[in-house]
Amino acid sequence: SVGQRVKIVQLSDLHLTAGGEALFGSSPRERLDLAIDSILQSHADADFCLLTGDLADAGSDAAYAALDQTLKRLPMPAHLLPGNHDSRTALRRQFPQLPADSDFMQAVIDTPAGRFLLLDTVEAGAPWGSYCAERQEWLARQLAAAGDLSLYIAMHHPPLALGIPSMDQFALRDAEAFWAVIAPHRARIRHLFFGHLHRPIGGSWRGIPFSCTASPNHQVALDLATLRGDEVPGCREPAGYAVILIDADKVVVHHQQLFNGETSFWL
Repeated sequence: SVGQRVKIVQLSDLHLTAGGEALFGSSPRERLDLAIDSILQSHADADFCLLTGDLADAGSDAAYAALDQTLKRLPMPAHLLPGNHDSRTALRRQFPQLPADSDFMQAVIDTPAGRFLLLDTVEAGAPWGSYCAERQEWLARQLAAAGDLSLYIAMHHPPLALGIPSMDQFALRDAEAFWAVIAPHRARIRHLFFGHLHRPIGGSWRGIPFSCTASPNHQVALDLATLRGDEVPGCREPAGYAVILIDADKVVVHHQQLFNGETSFWL
């Protein structure tokens, strides 16, 4: 059952540094501010902001303090998920309102468009994702409790290979176990949102549509061939974020690129 339209802004892979230092040639803090400027200008009416992991580059308290300060500029609530670069402990110190009913940061958000399930796919100390038995049981309970509500899942790591070998090795390791939990409910799962890939990507996984958004700071190159240890090819493609529109008939994901001062004009 879906009510009125819901508008969501998705930010992912901010990689904020401890002292605001540059990372791969740009300042993650400045790039996040540019993204917030753009959101305030065009999408201040969003219902909430969804942040899908890698909020800090090295899980530092200073980076999360900067994030907290920056997110205060937003007029809408922000919902945070951890990524493999994050520290749950440091995140909770700065954001005590984050879910703390277990070791994991998993949450349920009810919206007029249905229920969002925010998953924690972090395996501490590893770049790939995990979804252990405890997390699977939590998800099974939430899915069972959702009744006939439309469902949306947000997570950091994708549960599928996306054709970029350097990143596919760091996808969700427990994808089959994860699938076994969601498969009985797949008819009600309208979309899967994730980060981790630093690229605008869309498609479907076993019939469930998915999307990923660019990073505000640095992107992963579309290299479909190279696998060189744990190295990941980066590139200077446009930074950005996603704007998601949901109503009874559709889920639409717009990718907004971030520019450095160019003006827009009418065609």
